[in-house]
Amino acid sequence: MIVKQSPLNGMNSGSTAAVAIRELPGLHTIDLRIAPGSAAHTAVVEALGIDLPGTTGQLHVGSISAEGYVLCLAPDWWLIAGYPEAEQKLSLLKDFHHFSVVDVSGQRTNIELEGPNAREVLAHLWEQDLREKKFPVGSVSQGLMAKAPVIVCHIAPFRYRIMVRSSFALHLWKVLVDAMEEYV
Repeated sequence: MIVKQSPLNGMNSGSTAAVAIRELPGLHTIDLRIAPGSAAHTAVVEALGIDLPGTTGQLHVGSISAEGYVLCLAPDWWLIAGYPEAEQKLSLLKDFHHFSVVDVSGQRTNIELEGPNAREVLAHLWEQDLREKKFPVGSVSQGLMAKAPVIVCHIAPFRYRIMVRSSFALHLWKVLVDAMEEYV
């Protein structure tokens, strides 16, 4: 068994009274590719016991675990995070249905921002409109943040999660901590 290393060693900074930043190390993540609406899609949803968001840019939170979530990156592409049993459950279906499941846990780490100033901190670094009307809770977007490829998820009011490639994690952490200085 391979032990996954956290690129940030579970770092955290700040306070939820203004804005807190913390790494969620070791969140098991799988990449799922499947034809939507197919028999395989139905079987996967039934086996996992969770809904897959039907629209690109949407996510479901907490249907798996306290930290878990499912996000839709394309019409046939989902990331399932925080559900370690998913891969095992889906392996039982591989002989009967066509889909792809890959453990991508080592690719990215999760950095969470929480607090009333979380959106303002992200706004310093993110080019997209983060106002509730344009990026409500349950939204997902991909892009560059401080030249690092990221996926930004609006998890809950005043709470965002950034999935960043492990090789960019320390760089992004430093930039986020610098951006939050005026709010602490």
